[in-house]
Amino acid sequence: MTASRNTTVNIDRIHSELDVVTIPRSYQTELMEQAKHENLVICLSTGSGKTYIAVMLIKEMAHAIRASIRDGGKRTVFLVKTVALVQQQSDYIRFHTDLSVGKYYGELGVDLWQKERWVDEFEQHQVLVFSAQVFLNLVDHNYFTLYKVNLLIFDKCQHSTGESCYAGLMNRHYNACHDPPRILGLTASISGGKITPGQLNKVAKQIENIYKARVASGSNREESNRHGTSIQIEHIYYLSYKDEICSNNGSIMIDFDTIESILADLESYLSKQKAEREKIEHDLAESILMTDYLGLNLTEYNALSVDYTIFLQSEYVNLPRLRYYLKNLIHTGYELGIYGLFLAAEAFQKALDLITDSDAKELYDNSSQRIDCLADDILRNLVDINLNNDQNLFSSKVLHLFQRIKKDVDDDNLGRCIVFVERIYTAAILSKILAFLSEKMLLENKNCLKIKYLTGSRANIGDAMMSAKYQRQVIKKFRKGEINVLVATAIAEEGLDITKCNLVFRFNKPPNFSSYMQSKGSARAKQNAA
Repeated sequence: MTASRNTTVNIDRIHSELDVVTIPRSYQTELMEQAKHENLVICLSTGSGKTYIAVMLIKEMAHAIRASIRDGGKRTVFLVKTVALVQQQSDYIRFHTDLSVGKYYGELGVDLWQKERWVDEFEQHQVLVFSAQVFLNLVDHNYFTLYKVNLLIFDKCQHSTGESCYAGLMNRHYNACHDPPRILGLTASISGGKITPGQLNKVAKQIENIYKARVASGSNREESNRHGTSIQIEHIYYLSYKDEICSNNGSIMIDFDTIESILADLESYLSKQKAEREKIEHDLAESILMTDYLGLNLTEYNALSVDYTIFLQSEYVNLPRLRYYLKNLIHTGYELGIYGLFLAAEAFQKALDLITDSDAKELYDNSSQRIDCLADDILRNLVDINLNNDQNLFSSKVLHLFQRIKKDVDDDNLGRCIVFVERIYTAAILSKILAFLSEKMLLENKNCLKIKYLTGSRANIGDAMMSAKYQRQVIKKFRKGEINVLVATAIAEEGLDITKCNLVFRFNKPPNFSSYMQSKGSARAKQNAA
């Protein structure tokens, strides 16, 4: 298969979708030459070949990393933000170079490795791809030093503010290094937050200050834009489920009122608990001020300290979690419809089963019983009654989404779709709803959609946590077409190489420009991207 000015081949041992560039484009060569002589932050659109520029620079500077560390050799370090990107970028570098490439992230147990193990790893490999936190920990604990790095690459380098790993590495270690490595930053968006057009130059200067680098996009923007992802953007308008359905259907609205009532009781309890804690803290602070060096008033201070300790030990730590679940329940129902509320309530029951604390037991038991009644009886019956009434069962937003997916994702032409959502709960429940609606397609003699959801590895909504291994399996199946609809949180925005995705939905408004650019970049199919 060929593409303009590039030759593309299928490599089974990596991913069939990897765009294997053999002839660099002029802007790639230009930026690589600049990066040889100065620290550079490359800002190019998704799909324009930023990673290949990094590979070109790695090869140009490889003379410094071919020798053993013991013989004065150095190492190239490539930092990424997610586990999936560790795997992806290490595969890409390994294929495009003759260098030995190591990969490191928390789930491999690297946090338990002794210094001797790390010495062996740096001797064995010439290029090392890290999740950023792992490498920062290494340098913080003096297991390795930037003096022994010839090239330090930051993927998604817009994530560099505050206490981020990238900022920590630059501020704590790069500035103190007497022979610092060359810096290369890669990004599709100069900011990871919300900015106005007028703030762009200021943010660019901040990026340059952090990385001691210059922001560059090449002199031929027309060429780089032509090779970047080209998409069509469409806005789909829908009616609010709360205004359209709930306000006109008392039997549905009462379910939301029930959850709101449970939440109100919980908020009232937590508010009183907060007030009590603040009073004890205030009295304790006053007692400290009244206690002199001779120990006068010390008895009262000690008594208050004991009261405060007892209060903290008796606080029901799971009640804030219960509040979090309830708010998610309400949000899910209004966003997805009564069927979504039913599925979320079932997941909520599983989560409640994990709470075993006995404090505030009466409040917890009451909440639990009301949720059980809601999920097992009221909502189940309501779903059964409205089983053939999609307008009541699902929100207008969900129905519009499904109809568009049904229209554009055709199993025969290997079409693929990603739906980006904000919340983990939404990803899990929406994927089940789309699967439920998809089963109806079988009755119409149409292919059933193959749907999975993808969230962070620490996500947990009552089911088992989503491991990094499971994430990789889902992404691999999506690449191969075994899954054609992926409902995902921001974990899938961060540059995952899914080149045949031709339809991307933002189910919620993007939180910032960077998120918007990342989701645009996910529509990488050369045709029919929307």
